[in-house]
Parts: sequence; structure tokens; C-alpha cells
Amino acid sequence: MSSNASSERPVILINGMGTNFESLWRRGGWVDKFEAAGRTVIGVDLPGHGTSKDAVGRDAADLILDEAAKHGSVDAVGFSAGAWALLLAASEQPTLFERIAVLGAADMVMTAGLHRGDMQKPVIDGLRSAEEPTDNPMATVIRTMIADSGNDREAVADYLASPHRFVTAEGLAAIKAATLVVVGGADMAGPSDIVSEAIPDVTRVTIDGADHFDIPGSAQSIEAVETFINAAR
Repeated sequence: MSSNASSERPVILINGMGTNFESLWRRGGWVDKFEAAGRTVIGVDLPGHGTSKDAVGRDAADLILDEAAKHGSVDAVGFSAGAWALLLAASEQPTLFERIAVLGAADMVMTAGLHRGDMQKPVIDGLRSAEEPTDNPMATVIRTMIADSGNDREAVADYLASPHRFVTAEGLAAIKAATLVVVGGADMAGPSDIVSEAIPDVTRVTIDGADHFDIPGSAQSIEAVETFINAAR
């Protein structure tokens, strides 16, 4: 594990489905918060999103690992799909990550296989539909976020439909980074108990009353993550 001071490590931010670095992290005040603390911030967009629009064939974890490898030691924050990609990256190359925070990494995604293409098909179809879907609230929410972020619906749908690796409970146990797990108390996908129990060095914060998509916009969440990521080792 690197002994570099936190100020010398960049902070990588990985968005969730439908958003991108600019819409989620910069517009949400996260970038300003970290930069005010003297940190260098680097955005890694999920494949099919933002600056990674044309990287649909890549695995999100590999995009994170590519960036982390440039610096040797990084801190990182991921939300939802970006949180799972970060957990996979930190499990596969644990020495690259010093401190990480994962927001909205609900156990149900792993235990119910919600990340699989067949499970995502209704959302994929809803994103590709020429008409606004009326029977799939999740597709409607993601379509709204895609439009708000300036992403391309087809590219996001292509990413959802593409095969990609996913972390296992055994993989979580291999993570060496100090890890903050941020849970929404009203997250429709449920708690992050398995995640919290499997990772060796974990701190957990619950944002009372927060649904899944409320988590990154919560002032309590931003404060907790910034404090944790910038903590001295």
C-alpha cells in the first residue's frame, strides 16, 4: 500500500448509469469540494457515457484500472454501477487503491444478478424505444438522466447490453483499500450488508430517508465521503 500523503494521490470519480462526470460530480459540487481540499480530480465515465461514449466494448473496471495505473496509487469514489465497477477494479488490482468510497452498491444487484443483460433487458428496450415507456419507471428515470446529462440513449443501452465482469463476495474480501460504504436508508435496491461484511477495512454511513438516486446529491453524503477520502493514513 502506498504511503503517499492523500494530497499527492488523485481522486477518481466514476458515475452511475445515465449520468456522467460533468452532470453527476461537477454539477453536484463534488469536484469543487475535492479541489478546495487540494485534491486533483479525474473523471472516468462508464462505457457508453460522456467521454467514454465510444468505449461500449470496454469493461468499466478496465477504464478505472487504466487510469489508476498511470498514477500508481489513487483514491476513488463510485456511485451505483460506477461503485460496482470500482469494487471490481479494487478487488483485481488492490495495491492501486488507497481509499475508496462506494455509494448505492446494494447487495441485491449482486445476489439477484440485476447486473446481467437478461435482467436489464426491460430497461434496455425502454431506452431504445422511440416512444417514452409507460410501463417501466426505471427506464423512464434513466432516460431523463441521459437527456439531462447529454448522453446518447443508444450508447447507454449498448453498454447495458454488453457483457462485463462483476465482482464476487470472494473478490470483495481481496480489497485492501480503506473503504467507505454509503447506503441510502430508503434505497429501493436494499442495504449493502454483504458488501460491508466482505471487505476487510470498512466504514459504513447510512443516509436516512435517501432513495437510491438521492445518495450522491445528499450534503451528508458529500461531507462524509470528502472527510473519509481526505483522511490522513
